[in-house]
Amino acid sequence: MSKVLITGINGFIGKHIADYLCKCENEIIGIDVSAGNGTYNTIVCDMAKDDLTDILESARPDIVIHCAGIANVSYSIAHPDDDFEANTAVVHRLLYAMLRAGLTSSRVLFLSSAGVYGQPEILPISENTQTSPISPYALHKRMAEDICSYFVDVHGMDIRIARIFSAYGPGLRKQLFWDMYQKVLADGNLQLFGTGEETRDFIYIDDLVRALGLILEAKKSTEYIYNVANGKQVSIREVAGCFAKQMSDKIEVSFNNQNRKGDPDNWCADISKLHGLGYKQQVSLDEGIAQYIEWVRNN
Repeated sequence: MSKVLITGINGFIGKHIADYLCKCENEIIGIDVSAGNGTYNTIVCDMAKDDLTDILESARPDIVIHCAGIANVSYSIAHPDDDFEANTAVVHRLLYAMLRAGLTSSRVLFLSSAGVYGQPEILPISENTQTSPISPYALHKRMAEDICSYFVDVHGMDIRIARIFSAYGPGLRKQLFWDMYQKVLADGNLQLFGTGEETRDFIYIDDLVRALGLILEAKKSTEYIYNVANGKQVSIREVAGCFAKQMSDKIEVSFNNQNRKGDPDNWCADISKLHGLGYKQQVSLDEGIAQYIEWVRNN
């Protein structure tokens, strides 16, 4: 059993990874701006301001999973300073606090984003693909990755970086699936940005947390960056059609041919490294959409 500290434990991924690791009989401690529903021992903390060293010295975690941050491209464009503080500066504060607390042997998992790749010229995207952010959010994630690399290279810390592609599932109250549901509720139809030919590599939350668990269990390596996806390129038109069909046969799907700033056109991950750890997709896109719709209808 390991003592696991999860920052942003009340967030979408934070909640799910906590539940997954708890079932594996780990001791879970959370950090968040609120206590949440009280399921886990959660330290109420503003990571941008409060003293993290005291918290870490007291908790002495074996594993730190950094889920805290702002995952919103549009918000990052409108408020880049806030995004930098939440997604870059906090990583710097956390790792230096671990250094001061004498926790350099603790394992760290940093949740990054496929956004760091920007508009890749070649698909699928491997971890060696050159990063080229096209939004402040993606830029700040890449900067946080550089900070992680510094602590690996200079201080010998065991840090793993997960570049997560298009994650979805129960509990996610933003992004594509949430937006689609809200639009259907509003007018009974579904009009989306873009042409519909844009593609993403979707991964359901249950598969995502299993993948993160495998990354945590992997041996320490100099190759510590992992794509987290299913290695399947799916068009937004196909996803929207599947979503609409499961909602109602009467929903019409259309696209406005307007691209949103900061959004890439096409994504598909090379997940050879993740497969090498034993990862296999267990939840299909159809099944995942059905489970999301069931959750959102009840919430």
